Amino acid sequence: MSDINVVPNSNFISIGGSVVPDNASDEYRLYRRCWDENPKNFILRDMPLHLDIEATSYCNLRCTFCDRQILVDKGMLGKMDMELFRHILDQFDENNRLWGVKFSYRGEPLLHDGIPEMIRYAKSRGVLDIYFNTNAMLLTEDKCRQIIEAGLDRISISLDGTEKEAYEAVRIGANFDTVVKNIETLRRMREEMNSPIPKIRIQTVKLPDTDKDAYINKWQPYADEVAMLEYTDETKRETGIDVKWACPQLWQRLTIEWDGSVFACNNDSLRGLYLGNAKERSIRDCWHDERLMKVRKLHEQGRSCEVKACDGCPWRTAQIRKSGL
Repeated sequence: MSDINVVPNSNFISIGGSVVPDNASDEYRLYRRCWDENPKNFILRDMPLHLDIEATSYCNLRCTFCDRQILVDKGMLGKMDMELFRHILDQFDENNRLWGVKFSYRGEPLLHDGIPEMIRYAKSRGVLDIYFNTNAMLLTEDKCRQIIEAGLDRISISLDGTEKEAYEAVRIGANFDTVVKNIETLRRMREEMNSPIPKIRIQTVKLPDTDKDAYINKWQPYADEVAMLEYTDETKRETGIDVKWACPQLWQRLTIEWDGSVFACNNDSLRGLYLGNAKERSIRDCWHDERLMKVRKLHEQGRSCEVKACDGCPWRTAQIRKSGL
């Protein structure tokens, strides 16, 4: 999915295409500059800039439009072990700083009791940007306090529509009033604890009946940022789109599932670019995997459609159409 509308409430500036707070540190600005410029110039850092770390693949909801859970059978459900998590982060150092970590992929991260500890440990390792997506059903007062104290930088709350009935019709198992109360609690506690973080983002997947203006007007008072995401159906793959387009993720990030399985991007639902397991293989070796290097070269040459895992990728298709290629 990709942003199609982002409305910030506070002071932001643009750095190479990334929207960042105007009071961001020099290192954070460098991070976002590299995030945008490295893929454009095909600059490969020795280690990834960012990791998508799946704290858990379990979820407490069954959303009608969710395509990821369909792809997760019972044998693929679990929670990341803290020892494995620390092992992953310990492979980065001052010369190869891990700048960003996202603790969500297919599941609801607040189902992992160790999330506050993960945030604290990532901060102790110098990670600048720590965030996750959540449905906010489990964002209790106690959990709010824990993640604020741990140093979570950003939180993205998935909240569809503006009315209770419509929301609960697509977010099976959720309660609209509980989610709104939890967001209010997070804002209140952030203020009471005199903390500028986590920045709160409320977002929705844009469905055919989504009223953009109504959505923004409804949720802007609750958040620092309101966003709408373009929907991509992971189960529908349009192949053979032969254009010169290179996926930026190949120069930015890796995805690590709860059991340590490493993949080249967070849109590889069909698991075509498996790079090994972090329990047995270093992050550096995965990042410089011979097969992945060949994939990068094909993307650089404008031949990404020749990569089986990329040809038909719904995110690739959406980005190509968005760019007008």
